[in-house]
Amino acid sequence: MIEGSVTLFRLAWRFLRTKKLLLAAIIFFQLGQILLSLWLPSLNATIIDRGILAGKHDVVWINGLIMLGVATVQVAFMVGAIYAGSRTAMEFGTDLRAHVFRAVQKFSPTDQHRFGAPTLITRTTNDVTQVQMVTLMTFTVMITAPIMGIGGIVMALRQDAQLSLLLLVIVPLLALIIAAVMAGLTPSYGVQQQRIDRINTLLREQLTGVRVIRAFVRQRSERKKFEQANSELRAIWLKIGWLWAFLMPATSLVVGISSAAVMWFGGERIQAGHMEVGSLTAYINYLMMILGSVMMSGMMAMMFPRGNVSAKRLQEIDNTIPSIHSPNTPSPLPSEPLTFELKHVTIQYEGAEDPVIRDADMRLSPGSLVAIIGSTGSGKSSIAKLFPRLLDPSSGQVMVSGLDARTLNLQQLRSRIAYVPQRAFLFSGTIASNVAGLPRMSSGDSPQERTSANQNAHCGKTHEDEIRYDEARIRLALEAAQAWDFVSDLNDGIHAAVESGGQNFSGGQRQRLAIARALYRCIPDTRTGQRQADLLIFDDSFSALDFATDAALRTNLRRYVGDVAILLIAQRVSTIRNATEIVVLAAGGIEARGSHAELMKISPTYRDIVRSQLTEEEAR
Repeated sequence: MIEGSVTLFRLAWRFLRTKKLLLAAIIFFQLGQILLSLWLPSLNATIIDRGILAGKHDVVWINGLIMLGVATVQVAFMVGAIYAGSRTAMEFGTDLRAHVFRAVQKFSPTDQHRFGAPTLITRTTNDVTQVQMVTLMTFTVMITAPIMGIGGIVMALRQDAQLSLLLLVIVPLLALIIAAVMAGLTPSYGVQQQRIDRINTLLREQLTGVRVIRAFVRQRSERKKFEQANSELRAIWLKIGWLWAFLMPATSLVVGISSAAVMWFGGERIQAGHMEVGSLTAYINYLMMILGSVMMSGMMAMMFPRGNVSAKRLQEIDNTIPSIHSPNTPSPLPSEPLTFELKHVTIQYEGAEDPVIRDADMRLSPGSLVAIIGSTGSGKSSIAKLFPRLLDPSSGQVMVSGLDARTLNLQQLRSRIAYVPQRAFLFSGTIASNVAGLPRMSSGDSPQERTSANQNAHCGKTHEDEIRYDEARIRLALEAAQAWDFVSDLNDGIHAAVESGGQNFSGGQRQRLAIARALYRCIPDTRTGQRQADLLIFDDSFSALDFATDAALRTNLRRYVGDVAILLIAQRVSTIRNATEIVVLAAGGIEARGSHAELMKISPTYRDIVRSQLTEEEAR
């Protein structure tokens, strides 16, 4: 537990050390309300012994008014402590969640695969919540408990030292019960988080593959898998619940017996004249405070294991250095159009026996159109991922205008590349926000402007009065992607809503909008005349388009993007046959390269692909 608490406290202090004023306010308010609560039983004892029993009404009124004032101030201090503690814990949770989210964003596909999407989601949400709740309870309970316990013992001794000998039996007994329950809870919380991960994994698989499950009638087997995982999660929850259920009556029994013992022995001391009635009443109150502090400390001790598990899982993300990252001192990118080149590149995935690509060379200069074709699994997409460093080669170099890509700043490199992946994905918002993207904050923007923009982005605000888009450029991108026809028919045009993943559009429409998003960055800005991207990558992006749309898009493409280098990966021969250079992948490497006519003469693989799609007359 001590080791776990250290991990948890280190993680919390890393974010809370900037909030020292709030922490000081919490300690001040908590200390104030505890001292006042310790004073109240003494005032009550004075009213009973010196007022009621002595028949002095003025003592009753004076001390009663003092008690009322003390209680009022105590409530104010308590409200202040809860407010400051809640605000600090919520801000801590916000900062921690944002930090974990940014860390996950930096992960390469390999890093993400190592953790798995379900556990990353659980850690960013559930685990952060657990750490946040432990922090909140620390501010509202853990600070209170030791001060109240020590103060209660001191005040109890002041009332009657001999009667306080009962504490030597009561407190250790209560602590023993709490320690026994904690010993059972500590390993259970770790298992619980793992089983929550399992539930998330199965749920994600079934939601993503719902069509496949229905097509192959796999509902029953998938239901059994989920029911088994759900039953295992239920079992661990029940175990935790039983331990907590045992704790409550057991501690209540100790508290009840303690109260009875105090009343028994206290009554005898009153009868013997060694103690007054008011002192016994105050002593019982102090005893409840002492036992309450022990119980609160015990419950906090039982919450720490779960918070510790979550803290370690979050720390694991934080300690992971992304396999693909920017160097500490990156080389500056030239401002002129970039040339991209592969030099003796080999790609071999972890655990694979053979490389998927071996000793490959390729050059993409401004104005060129290079196409890649090959069978499924030949490494076409792997090559496409090399240029924006979504993947690093096992050996060889990716050169950008004579500079090794590993020496460049990742964000700057990727900002000069427009990429259309195989699977078209759209973000919730509008068509305009998907094509143009949210505005990026410059390095000169103030923190307040950055915060405001982030809040607008988080709230999904994409209205014209908040985000300014280059509408003329958006229209050009949609026209180039052959998407303007259906977008212009929508009631809101480019401001039409897009659901998460673009589910309110067909597959072909999503594909064209994804292409428009990449083309937007290749089309010159209407104000500056400059293009953002120097390389446009289509990773088998025309598969969801019909032949007529495919042909229209390719025919007019160069008119919109100018001299931007284009890397075109496709399965259709008709899509790539007019490329400047066609690269054929086969047998783990580049089999041949050249124009369509040249490859028909020298490449058996290319001829086989062409003959499977075109007639002899069309292939000429």
